[in-house]
Amino acid sequence: MLRPGVPIYERPRFGFFLVVEGQPGATGARMGTSAYEWDPDDPSELPDVQVIVSRPLGNGSAAVCDDLPDNRGGVPATVEFTLDQAMADAVNDLGCRFKDGKGEPGGRGASDACTRLRNGIDAFWGEGTTVQFCSLIDRPFEFPSGDTLVRARLRDEAGHVSHESALVVRTR
Repeated sequence: MLRPGVPIYERPRFGFFLVVEGQPGATGARMGTSAYEWDPDDPSELPDVQVIVSRPLGNGSAAVCDDLPDNRGGVPATVEFTLDQAMADAVNDLGCRFKDGKGEPGGRGASDACTRLRNGIDAFWGEGTTVQFCSLIDRPFEFPSGDTLVRARLRDEAGHVSHESALVVRTR
């Protein structure tokens, strides 16, 4: 499952942020900021941040966006970015957990960054970043023990989808 050149981050099973950052590509179109765009009958309905995991998080529940205080479930695994309803459901299930600065599903601007630089300033990590998506990984959708491949891609406001990026979350 490990791919050459894919960074490995050792983390506890929960209690950390999963962060996706992006910047405009060659077309210069602004980055989209949606994290949840779901239609149970249309697999092409996807948010601007699209993240999949190789192993189920938490209980792996297939329910989409079960992230309410009285109904908190996991996220199913998805092997590839394919245009089918199972993938769209999983992308939106994890996507609804990427919260903007007001606690709603969505991306953040520079003034709401969830990352802190070594100098103590809250800011984006990547040079040129214009949007950041932040998900606090907590117990209901914690990572399983071992290695989980996380793959992400972003879409801009013109509908262009980026190349995917990947990392491995390694837990004990």
